[in-house]
Amino acid sequence: IISTLICAILVGAFTIFFVKKQYASTARIFPKPEVNEGVVDYSQINSNNSMTKNYVALLGGNNIQSKVAKELNVDTNVVSSALSISNETDTQIISISATTTDPQLSKKIVDTTVDVFTNEVKETLNINNITTVDDAKLQTSPVSPSVPKNIVIGGLVGAILSIGIIFIRFMLDNRLHTKEDVEKYLEIPNLGVIPYFED
Repeated sequence: IISTLICAILVGAFTIFFVKKQYASTARIFPKPEVNEGVVDYSQINSNNSMTKNYVALLGGNNIQSKVAKELNVDTNVVSSALSISNETDTQIISISATTTDPQLSKKIVDTTVDVFTNEVKETLNINNITTVDDAKLQTSPVSPSVPKNIVIGGLVGAILSIGIIFIRFMLDNRLHTKEDVEKYLEIPNLGVIPYFED
């Protein structure tokens, strides 16, 4: 119990005072199909479905990220390590997320990535139907580390450690504790037991 409590407290304190907080910001974009006289062009919907993976690949590529880094005046590695691009299941919606230790930087990376990508596909591919479904917001609550989760993990580590020590001590204990141990290991009969009185 003591080992569990100590490990939980140490991990919790380490998480609070030494682990840097991470802040995430997310925007969602969508290749909107064209509508002609109130009728949706379904051929373009199929085209958008096939192009979604290409958009994700472009967003994760060095070309877009290097331009984003140049506009923000940061290193490309900062952008590439912060960005996370994903296509939401069974949709054409693309999520663009950035996670850094600075909530404002996270938002700037996402906003700039959306702007650079929209301009890039417009200029190089002549595609101008990319629309932003959800704008990136400034998040003041960190997404990591999770203090309760780390405390639980620390407590489990402490419990496992103490159980391991108890198990090893038990396995390595070669002392004789009972009269049955004496008869078994010394192979001599037990004639009597001296009682133990605490007083």
